[in-house]
Parts: sequence; structure tokens; C-alpha cells
Amino acid sequence: MEKIRHTAKFHTSGKTNVLMAVLSAAAAFAASFGKILGFPSSMNVAVAVLSGTNVIPAFLGSALAYFVNGTFSEGIVQLCAILVIGAVRLVMPSADHKDDPVFVSLLTTGSMLLFSCVMSVAMPSDTYTASLRMISSLMCGCVVFIALTVKRQKNRSGVFDLTGINGVFTAILYIMFISTITAAPLCVVNLGRIAGTLFMLMAVRKYRNIGGAVVGALTTCGVLLCTPSLARNTLLLATSGLICGAFLQFGSLVIVLVFLAVSLVSLVAMGVNGDTFSMFADLLIGSVLFIALPVPVIKRVAKKVVGVKNSVDLVGQTTSSKLNMASRTLGGIRGQLTMVTAAIDKRSKEATLSKRVRSVVCTDCDMYSVCSKRCVQLDDSFSKLESIVCTYNNLSLDDVEKHLGGCVRKSLLCKSFNELYTDFVAERADSMRVREMREFLSEQLSSMEDILSDLSFRAGQVRSVDPQLSARVREHFSNLGYPNVKACVYIDENLCQRVDVFITAQFRGDLVRLTATLSEMIDYDLDMPVIVKVDNITRMSFAEIPKFTVDIKSFSASSSGEYSGDSFEVFDSSVNEKYIVLSDGMGTGKRARLDSLFSVSLVTRLIRSGMSMQTAHRLINSMLRVKGWEESFATLDIMRLELNGGTVQFLKSGAAQSFLFRDGGLKAIGGQAFPAGILAECTPDVSELKLFDGDVLLMTSDGVEDATAREILRCNGMNAQEIVTALGAKALAQRTGGRRDDITIIAAKISLRDENEK
Repeated sequence: MEKIRHTAKFHTSGKTNVLMAVLSAAAAFAASFGKILGFPSSMNVAVAVLSGTNVIPAFLGSALAYFVNGTFSEGIVQLCAILVIGAVRLVMPSADHKDDPVFVSLLTTGSMLLFSCVMSVAMPSDTYTASLRMISSLMCGCVVFIALTVKRQKNRSGVFDLTGINGVFTAILYIMFISTITAAPLCVVNLGRIAGTLFMLMAVRKYRNIGGAVVGALTTCGVLLCTPSLARNTLLLATSGLICGAFLQFGSLVIVLVFLAVSLVSLVAMGVNGDTFSMFADLLIGSVLFIALPVPVIKRVAKKVVGVKNSVDLVGQTTSSKLNMASRTLGGIRGQLTMVTAAIDKRSKEATLSKRVRSVVCTDCDMYSVCSKRCVQLDDSFSKLESIVCTYNNLSLDDVEKHLGGCVRKSLLCKSFNELYTDFVAERADSMRVREMREFLSEQLSSMEDILSDLSFRAGQVRSVDPQLSARVREHFSNLGYPNVKACVYIDENLCQRVDVFITAQFRGDLVRLTATLSEMIDYDLDMPVIVKVDNITRMSFAEIPKFTVDIKSFSASSSGEYSGDSFEVFDSSVNEKYIVLSDGMGTGKRARLDSLFSVSLVTRLIRSGMSMQTAHRLINSMLRVKGWEESFATLDIMRLELNGGTVQFLKSGAAQSFLFRDGGLKAIGGQAFPAGILAECTPDVSELKLFDGDVLLMTSDGVEDATAREILRCNGMNAQEIVTALGAKALAQRTGGRRDDITIIAAKISLRDENEK
């Protein structure tokens, strides 16, 4: 059975190789007819280079095209270049450069230029022809570089993104494609304009007006590059695409009819010429193909271009959407709970003690109608009696006589006030407890909402997953003796290669050798992993070596010489993410130390588990609110360094200002915010900055005066250790004889990593 499987696999692979060879030959055959400003194009050389191991079929296809077209002598430069490039890539000792865009493009350009010069010397030609040969050689090298770069980007990210420089590269490839097929030897129709019409209508369906206008303009550029005489009529594609995009909501048939009508009017307006009827025929054929092409086929092509690479990515996106929906649902429930709380509070305020007493004593009184006529005086008297009983917890007959001397039920009124007051106080106490429970429930729902949002964001950060490499990593760990391994190789939102591995044991091997092996396996230079262990699960997080490095040093001094109320922690959430957490316990001594240690330890555990700084702060705020009033609180100061993208985020809750020293200037960071645990809604100060080489970030406790922190201006050129030592000595000297407080200074110096270190 195993033999049958191997045989089937061999036959499948053989069929695939034959098919790729035939396609390479066909593509090179078609590209050999290409023209650039009437001069033979060298796009068939680009096709041969990009075909990889199918250089020989591409060479044969090109030779056949030149033979059929009767231009074998004109194509001798391209054919010689294909053979030389194929031979060089075949005998190359290292496989690393075979797909390197820079090397392959330089090899292609150099070979073309070499044989162009040889041809110019062997068969003297005019300056125009020699110049076009040089331009064609450069264009061929550029196309090869762009195509390999786009291919590498697609393989790396899993999707073919049409934004940024990738969009520019795609536009150039599209222009060269249209230019090449425009020169196809078809007597009646023009293949380039037919394909341009089809792609333009597909772009209208996907991107509306803008897509139609852009693709129409690019098609015109391609036709112009091949045959300038055809560009005049082709120019109407951009205008027609822009107009027909406004009718997208009416369906594909209406789009095509509007497009043909606008195109026909434009052709007539430009004047009938020899190309008018051919142009309309091309537009008609492209439109018919657009109508005939099934929508599922178009969607599959669109997914290959701008969609998801595989089902793993689709599951990640779906998970992110579901988590986001759950977060929004909790937010809706929390909003309804807030409305219920507000309604109950309003009803509770309306149910006063005086109203209850009046309903019990006055409703069946014979004098009720008489008393009701003096409503203002009666309400004022009852309010005064309620104020007395609430102040002294008792009401006497003298108080009733003083404020309601005309009442015929003084004794009953006094007794009712005293008895109902006890029940009223008990009900108010129960109402306050229920209100506090609703508030804590609302806070917990809000925290759960933030946690789900964090998880949704984390899931959305995974740009693409490589199942094959993930399987290879799992197999490698299994071979090392770690069963039940979970591994994932993926690209994050910063296009950084990441590897996450979860094992049900502690890793006891050589981390350096493991990192080197994984780097070779995925073909990226990985940094040493960040290892987090929770119970019997160990997470090993690998990532590309970051672009920036940071040197972090600290200085601490206690006011009492025994316990410092300041606590801090420096840890890595991943290779690219580094956190600094500083907490200043209010007061001094052991109690302040315990509060700050509690805050720092909790924040560290929450962030390492995958939560954001804001969510960690909200959870800590909820936990600290259940502390007794006799206990103290602690400030919270968090700095997040993202070393791959070069950014820093600050979160400050009652913490002192931080400082950024850059190019001789100083920028204060952070304002005023209450410490966590004091208020139900304790909003921290959050800010973000871009980092550059040589930046110094300074984080201090409130025992360091601003004037001391600003002494960093004198520390230009010092390293992080020298900075904290100098500032610490200054802070100790300034507190002598004055207010004594704990001192903590943390300096982080940012440096751009040397490329040779990677």
C-alpha cells in the first residue's frame, strides 16, 4: 500500500513538472512577439528567468516564436542571454542567491547589456537601435526584480496586498503584461485591449469608480508602450471605467451596457478612424468575457490577489470577528445594566421618608382635605421633621408640635416617623449594597469586554500562518522528546516572522542551538526566545531579530534605609516587546512596599498572559477597590517598547512624569491621573511616541524632583548606567534636610541595531 502511495505521488509530481514546462514554453513563446516602441521586447527573457528550472522550455518557446515570426536574427540577443543566465544559475554553488531579487535582476541586466554591446559591435546599427537595446535590457532587469520581490512578499505574508510599494510594483507588472500581449499577431482584434477591458470591468466590480479609472489608465500605458498609434482610442478606457463604476448597484449587465454606450459615444466624439471599429470590437469581446466569466471564478482570483491564503488564516479572521462580537455584546449588556441602575436610583430618590409617613398617617385623616389646601407649608413642615429624625435618629412630640401644631394625629405622626425611619435606613443600606454589587458587575463586564477586545486584536494581528513550517517545527520538537507540541509559524501585523511553541514540560536543551536550527528551518534570523511558564505549560516565543536595541539601567534608594516603597520590573512579552513597570506605594516602609510589589507583580502576570496595558490597569483598579480604607494605594507607571516598529507607549496612573531626551531637547510625558483603586472610573494617561536612534527615555518615581530629572540634559553622550548614576547622586544630594522619599530612576537608551549583528 505504501508503495502505491509513493508511485501515485511520483506520477502526480511528474505531471506537474510537465505542465509547468509547457506553460513556461507557451509564456515565452507569447512574450517573444512583444514590442516596445516598435522594437523587439525582452520580456521573454524575464519569463525564462522567472520560470526557474524550466529555462530550456522557455528558450525553445522563444526560439520557435522568432522562427515563426521570421525575426530569428533580431532575437539572437535574447536567446543568448537566456542560455547564459540559465547556465550561471545552474552552476551556482549556493542556492541562497538563486531567488534573490537583486542578484537575479543584476545577472539578467548584465547578460542583456553584454550581448547588446556584442550585437552592436558585430552588426553596426544606428544610435536609436542601440539605445533601445540598452533600455530594453534595463527594463527586463527591473521587471525581474519587481516580480521576484512581489513573489517573496506574497510567500512571506500569505496575501498579495495591493497597497503601498506593492501596488506600484503590481501596476508596473500589469503595464508590461498588457504591452507584451498587445503585440500578439492577431489580424482582427487586439489581445491587450481585450484583456484590459476584462480587468477594468473586474476592477469596477471590486473597487468601483477608482478601480475602473486606474486600471483603464494603466491599460492605456501598456498599449502606448507597445504601439503608440493605438493609444489614442485606448485612452477612453479610463473615462468609461470611471463612469460605469457609478452603476455598480444595478448589476453586471447594466455596467457593461453603460460601459459600451459611453465608449461608443467617446469613439464617435474622437472621430472615426481606421482603429475605431477594431477598438469597439475589442471592447465588445472583453465585455462578453466579463459577462460569461462566472462570479465564483472572479472571487477565487480576487482571493488569490487580495484575500486569504488558506483556511488557517480564515479561521483566525473569523475568530477575531467572533471575539469582537462577544465584546460588543457584553458592552450592550453593560449599557442595559447602567440604565436599570439609573432607573432604580431615580425611583429610590423619589421614595422619601416624609412621603411614606404621609401615606400612612394622613391618607385616611378627616382633616386631609383641609391640610392639602396649604400644600407648600405642609411639604416644608414634613421636610423639616424628616431632617430632624435623620439627624438625631429620633423625633419627639415637641418637634411635631413645633412644626405641625395644627395636626390632630401628633402621637401617631411621631410614632410613624420613628418606626418607619428604622425600616427606611435598612432599605437604603440594602439599596446601597445592591448598587455596589451592580457597579462591580458592570466593572467586571467592562473588564471582560476589554479582555475579549485584546484577544480579538491579538488574533487579528496574525497576518498569515504557514502550516508547512508549523508542522516542521512540531516535528522537530517531537524528535527532541517533547510530546503534545503545539507550534505556529506566522507573520504579525508588522510583517515580522514569529514562531510560538507550547510544550507540556520545561525545555532543558541548548537554546542557542535550538534558535539556530529554527532560524535555518524558516530562513529568518531569530533572536533568543522569550520563555513563559504557567503551571505545566511552557510557551517559547521566537521572533526576528528586532531593528532596535535598548539598554535599560536603574537606580534605587530607600528613604528609611530598610524598605523602599518603590518596586519595578523589566520583562519581555516577546522578542520585540519589552515592558518596564514602576509602582510607588503611597507612604514609606513595609506597607508601601507590599502595595507596590502587588501592583507590579499583577501587571507583569497579566501582560505576559497577552492582555494590553489598559486592560491590566482596569483589572487592577477593580481589585484595589475592594481594599479597606485603612490600606494604602500605589501608583502605576508602564512603558511598552516595540523594538521592531520603533515605538514606545506610556500608561500613567498617578505616576510622575517621564522624559524623552532627543537631540539635546527634553520632552515631558504624562499628565495627572488618579492612582488605581480610588475611583470606579480611573482613566489613565496613555500616550505613544516614535523612537529614533540615540533616544533616551527616563522613568522616575515621585521622590525625584523635575529639576533633577532635567539634569539629563547634561548627560549627553553617556550610557544608561552613567545616566542613572549621575541623576541618582543628584537626587540624593537634593533631598538632604528636606522631604525624604524613596527614589527610583530608570533609563532606557535606544540604539539602531547594526546590520552586521543580524
